[in-house]
Amino acid sequence: MNSYDWNQITAQLTTLLRLHTPPVALKWIRTEEELRAIPKLRIHEKHLPPCAIVSHAAQFNWTSACLSRNVHADYCRCINGMARPDERWYSGKMFHHVWFDELESSKAHNQALECIPAEYIAMVASPLAAGRIQPDVCVLYLVPTQAFLLLAGYQAVGYEKLEFSFVGESTCSDSWCKTFLTGRPGLALPCYADKKFAAVGDNELRLTFTPDGLARAAAGLQQLHSSGLRYPIASYSLSCDIMDGLPAHYAEF
Repeated sequence: MNSYDWNQITAQLTTLLRLHTPPVALKWIRTEEELRAIPKLRIHEKHLPPCAIVSHAAQFNWTSACLSRNVHADYCRCINGMARPDERWYSGKMFHHVWFDELESSKAHNQALECIPAEYIAMVASPLAAGRIQPDVCVLYLVPTQAFLLLAGYQAVGYEKLEFSFVGESTCSDSWCKTFLTGRPGLALPCYADKKFAAVGDNELRLTFTPDGLARAAAGLQQLHSSGLRYPIASYSLSCDIMDGLPAHYAEF
């Protein structure tokens, strides 16, 4: 894995996007020895879902662990790599008459989830700039315009069309799980649990990258800034001629 100056990249993103919360490093842990080697790690006895420890890092600047015993049910353990889905998990009964009226819909939901292989004893979240863990995935909570510009930065060199999913409740599957499994950026609407148990704001989106992907997006964002494409986006009146706000050569196309 490439080594990056996360202090510099975090400072750059904070300046260019006026971030409300710092980027988070997220790492999956295989052994107790690996877990205990992480400096300033908080290990909890409470029931805390993975989304809560990400918010610990984003909102409190903690380096926080979520072990299998912290997770309230195999449902979340299986999504996040701490248990293996079994027949009971695939039955869909947990969300039947909660999110879905039909059992078949609940089954289909579980089958659609991106699940990390059951090879890990814990997840750890830490402020990216703290340098306490080497991230598998970088997580950012952004308002829509910030997310748009950062994804546009990712596309600035080596353009590729990005596509995102919505599984319903448990959009960790659409974001950090997708990025962990595919290496692709993830974009998710924070789910009910994110709001209820992880204190994610009503106006926030969750954006996830690999370390290489975030470094690429940050470099592209700097290029956009140099071209005058900046946050916040200055608004023109709805009654103005928009050509006053566009590059002159746009009129040729």
